[in-house]
Parts: sequence; structure tokens; C-alpha cells
Amino acid sequence: MKRILHKKLIVLLACMTIQTMFSQEVIMEGPHQLQKEEFGKVTADATQRDASKKVEKIIGLNALRAPALNKKVFGFLPYWEQSSGAHNNIRYDLLTHLACFDFLVQLDASIATPTGWPWTAEINAAHAQGVKVIMTVVNFGGANGADAVVWELITNPTKKAQFFTNVKNLIETYNLDGVNIDFEGMSSAHRGAELNAFLADLTTFIHTELPGKEVSFDGPAVNWGGWDIEGLVDSVDYVVIMAYDYTSANGANSGPIAPLTHHTSWKRFVKRTIETGTYAVPTANNPEKLIMAVPYYGQHWKTATSVSESATISHVSSTRYRNTVSEADNHGGFIWNSDFEYPWYRWNDGTNWNQVWTDNELSISKKFDLAIANNLGGVGMWALNYDGGRPELWELINTKFGATASVDDANLNQIKIHPNPTTGYVSISNNDSVKFTKMELFNVMGASVLKVISHFENMNMTQLENGLYFLEVEDDRGAQATFKILKSN
Repeated sequence: MKRILHKKLIVLLACMTIQTMFSQEVIMEGPHQLQKEEFGKVTADATQRDASKKVEKIIGLNALRAPALNKKVFGFLPYWEQSSGAHNNIRYDLLTHLACFDFLVQLDASIATPTGWPWTAEINAAHAQGVKVIMTVVNFGGANGADAVVWELITNPTKKAQFFTNVKNLIETYNLDGVNIDFEGMSSAHRGAELNAFLADLTTFIHTELPGKEVSFDGPAVNWGGWDIEGLVDSVDYVVIMAYDYTSANGANSGPIAPLTHHTSWKRFVKRTIETGTYAVPTANNPEKLIMAVPYYGQHWKTATSVSESATISHVSSTRYRNTVSEADNHGGFIWNSDFEYPWYRWNDGTNWNQVWTDNELSISKKFDLAIANNLGGVGMWALNYDGGRPELWELINTKFGATASVDDANLNQIKIHPNPTTGYVSISNNDSVKFTKMELFNVMGASVLKVISHFENMNMTQLENGLYFLEVEDDRGAQATFKILKSN
């Protein structure tokens, strides 16, 4: 009888253990967290040099020098790149936002600043050219775990209030322009209504206490469970979509980090994320509140075979654009996968096959085109200086969103814009053969502020604040053009 009871007890305990295992959610590390672990080990000497440098005065944002870009360009600058000379490689004239990564929030709601802070050279260079500087607040775990820390901030009124105050104080102390929240380690049960209410309260608090400052959130590429995406977009000024990590570093097979399209066995890819999947409703209703960030990184695996999407033997490391572009040339060049519209390359080291899947200029260009086609508020990159001193990705931004992108049709190029700073009216003259079907004015945040459907000769901007605007026009043949207008009366 004792043996029977003992066996039943063993079986019961085994069942309880299995049930517990299956009831616990496995929370995967996000790409920002993984790369912090890989790349974020700044040497003590470098940290000491940064900590001992003379702190100069931090200047305010020069709003009159806002970069002449027709969409937001949101660049993350991790501390490990800042300490590696990123400042010398950043084209501040081709950014609208510089996100300083990372400000680590603790269980007591205190916020630790990044290594080498304050980044006075970067902040002042950005502000001098009208680029907003944003603090990226993260929690990726630690002794208490990211989920526990975030949930405590959300549900404990005292710590929530303290966190809001700490964010405000940091923005004021360092003349920053807003806060970007990057909480990647939450369980699905904590990603919904409570999180969105917390973010909405933070947005209201910052807008009230610090008018003109921004609140944004780094959203997932795929809703793996629990996210209320429409509520999330409504709760903040804009969402930065982390449109990468579709194939994780620890995946069973090699594959694209950010596939634009797909083949039959793939259900998740960037085009679906934006147009028909996770962000379909915001893309249709509030596209100006979406920033699509692209990866300037890839993944390197040892693989079982040389074929595309081979089984992986081990993950070697994340890669950076500045290394992979030249390395690909040394291994026969990029292979273009037309299913994913994505590049990769391979080589055999004498023992194993190696595969690196990473974006290049062509694949990033196609993603930028997707953002343009869907009228998204802008694009971003993870991360600044992953391209080092190479110029081609900056030139791509300039081509897609800068001055060279203003006119794409010979007839529309003949349109003349005549702003009158005294009256606030804009006169438009054009080739008589051009018949407008659309004229819409956008502010620098990408929000539509004036729309006229029919042809007109004068546009009334008197009710608008001074600043840079973008006039988008389209003729009856579908040709489009964008003109920059600076209102200064």
C-alpha cells in the first residue's frame, strides 16, 4: 500500500512539474538587449575618460534649423557606439531624432544614465542643426527581472509617479526633447491595457509639464500575444516599430533578419507587419504615428549545409553593416533571396558552413519605399554607427527623404512656390498642362495640417505656426512631388 501511494505521489508531482513548465511563458530576449550583451562591454579606461571629461553647456534645440527632410528619421545611438567615435560619422543634417541608448530604469523607479553621460558633443551638434535628442529608457532584466520591474512601475502609484518625475527631471537637466520607452522583456499578460494606460498617463504628464516634448514607444514587429497595438499607438505621440529580428539569433534555421516579402512557409515579414498584420489598422488610420526602424545589423551562424535557411549548428554573433559589406565581397558577394527580397552570403571555414544574413543598401532601399508607399511618419535605424564611416546609407536617406527627393516628374518640376511671409499665403504657379488632383500640407512631424482636393492658386497658412512644412502635390497622371515651405511671419 505504501509503494502504491509512493508511486501515485511521484506521478502527481511529475504531472504538476510538467503543468508548471507549460504554464510558464518563455520570454525571449529582444534584439536591443542581445546586442547590449554582445557589444556593450565598454572598457574601464574608456568609461573613465568619458566620466572625467569637461562638461560643457548643453544648448537648446534650434527649431529654425530643422533638417529639410520630408519624414522623421529616428536614429538610435547605443552607448557602445557613442564611446567608439560615432559622433564623427553621424550626418546630423539627415536626422530628425537622435535617441540616446540606454537609460536603465530600476525597481525603485530611479533611472541610470548611459556610460559617459552627458554626451554633450552629440547633443549640441544635434540641437544646433534642429535635431531632437531623445532619451531611451529601458529595462532588460537584472536581479529583479524586466517583467517585475515594469509591472511594478505600472501598478504601483507611488513608483509610477516617481518614474514620471525622474523622466521629467532628466529631460530638463540635459535639455532633451522627449523620452522613448523600450520595454522588451514583458510577459504577454502585462502588454495590454495596463501598459497602454501607463503610457497614456506618461504622455499626458510630459505634455502638461513640458509642452512640446515627445513620448514614444518601441513596438514589436510581430504581436506574439498580449499587445493591444491600436491602443498602444493611441497612447503615445508615435511608435517606433522594431521591424527586425524576424529570425532570432537562437533560431533553429538561418534566415532573414527583416524579410520584406516571403515564400509560402513564412507567415511573418515586414510588408505584412505594416500593411495587413500587426500595424494594419494604424497604417490605415494614423500612418503618421508610425516610424519603421530598419536593421543596420545581421546574424552570423554556423550551419549544417550551404543552402538557404539551413539548420543552424550554433550562433556566432550579431554583425554590423560596416563589417559585413566588405566581408561579403571576400566571400563571393551577396546572394539575393528573391522570396524575401533579402541578401545573404556564405563560406566554408574548412569544418563548417557559415552564413551571414544582413541587410544591404538595396534591401534597405526597398523597405524605405514601403514606408513611403504607406505614408508612414518616418523611418529609423538600429543603430547609428553600425555603418561606421561608410557613406551609402546616408546617401540613401538623402535620396529618399532629403532635398533630392523633392521632385520626381519633369512637368511638376515647373511648379513655382511663392510664400508670402507677411500675409501667410502661398501662391502657386505652374505649367498649364499640370492639373492637380491632390495638394496636402504636412508639418515636420509628418502630420497632415492642410488638405485641398481641387486645384487652387493660393494656400492659406495664416492659422499655422511658424516652421518648416512639406507640400505634397499629385497631378492627374499620378506623378507626385514634394516642396519645402518655411513659414516665418
